[in-house]
Amino acid sequence: MTAVPTPTAAPTPTSAPAPTDAAGPLRLLSVLTSGLPQELGTAQEPTSYTVPVVFSRQVTHDERAHIEDPATARLLVERTGVDPALALVVEDRRLLVEHTSLHDLENGLAAALGEMLSSLGAELDAARALRAAQAGVRQVREQERADEVARAAARIRFEPAGDRAPVDDAPSTH
Repeated sequence: MTAVPTPTAAPTPTSAPAPTDAAGPLRLLSVLTSGLPQELGTAQEPTSYTVPVVFSRQVTHDERAHIEDPATARLLVERTGVDPALALVVEDRRLLVEHTSLHDLENGLAAALGEMLSSLGAELDAARALRAAQAGVRQVREQERADEVARAAARIRFEPAGDRAPVDDAPSTH
């Protein structure tokens, strides 16, 4: 049952989670059987075809770039021995595994895809953490610079030379 807010209820602010936060790691859930060729299981069954697989969530730009990189498919081909024409295409919340078969997926390609996504998630999380740490260092340096400028400005006096108070007695601008 879905709760419907009353008209007097104020909406609560929400923020979009980071891709690997509340949404969790990117995983593959299942083969989308409705997207498989109708000839499967018949004498006309193709040897290779596109297998649509459902992602656990929306794919980020960085994830998509890595998944669709031809080097990723080449690595999977090397690990599993599947058809060298293998290609990976992200389409909305689906991964289209081109030039493959259910047999290939069952015999190691599915596990290799899962491992690839797990490694990709760890790699992207590490890159995000590094960028955050670098941003923190830049922020600290900028604050130190701003503080030094404020101290320099606070040392400036506009009284005649004989009326000047010592610099140490200058009022703080903080």
